[in-house]
Amino acid sequence: MKRDFIIATLFAIAGATAYGQTASAPGSLISIYGSTLAAATVPADSVPMSVPTVDAGGVVNGASFQPGVVPGSWLTIKGSNLSPVPQDTWAGHIVNGNLPTSLDGVSVNVGSKQAYVYFISPTQINAQVPDVGTGPVPVTVQTPGGTSTAITTTISSQSPAFFLWPGNQAVATRQDASLAVKPGTFTGATTVAAKPGDVIILWGTGFGPTTPAVASGIQVPSDKIYNAAPVTVTLGSNSVQVFGAALSPGYAGLYQVAIQVPSSMADGDYPLKATVSGVTSTDGVILSVKK
Repeated sequence: MKRDFIIATLFAIAGATAYGQTASAPGSLISIYGSTLAAATVPADSVPMSVPTVDAGGVVNGASFQPGVVPGSWLTIKGSNLSPVPQDTWAGHIVNGNLPTSLDGVSVNVGSKQAYVYFISPTQINAQVPDVGTGPVPVTVQTPGGTSTAITTTISSQSPAFFLWPGNQAVATRQDASLAVKPGTFTGATTVAAKPGDVIILWGTGFGPTTPAVASGIQVPSDKIYNAAPVTVTLGSNSVQVFGAALSPGYAGLYQVAIQVPSSMADGDYPLKATVSGVTSTDGVILSVKK
């Protein structure tokens, strides 16, 4: 199974879990750079536009769907009249590795800077947060219909979160790129849960600054390893070995966390949490283990 297939299937930034969608629903980050969603769009001036509105509490971490927006990581915006087209992505809009700040006349302002817009629809936007300072900042959406009233969100240095597959399962792959997920999770796909002793790659966002630093708005270069601050991971009540956490090259705001499932783990669904710089990911994420 190819790495590109993993990238094409692992994301739920659009809210596949939080908003009752399926993992393949329009707006999920199904293919971060190769989406075919744009093929179904209509010209920007063909849909009457009203002033966009962002829902109260509608600016959230793009993986946990909870408060905790981090520079360089993913956010999701929910609201109405957010786009003049049914849906579009930045596929075809990336120039020399630079990510777009506008799609079909839709842009997002976080603090004093423009975000990098991946997906737009009338009710949802997914974007990479620009490099801004921490603390409360206004967030607005601008479309051909006008500019939304600002919603204040709090920018944090870290707010680690794992992307989700159905059943609140953390997106996880093995070293051979096979999916570490319960059998039956995906129709027509043969999948196997994580086994005791397996080395697993977890995929997330919000793990914060890296060494060396990498700017928002570009595809992460492949010439270096961009390590996050040290990460600890627990699986149930077990602390697990973490081999490292780093940005995925060629993408944006996407972190890989490599762990080993303890060899003593019994079969079951275990709560999964990550902590970086004293900040712990939210509850509800699980990893399924079966011998």
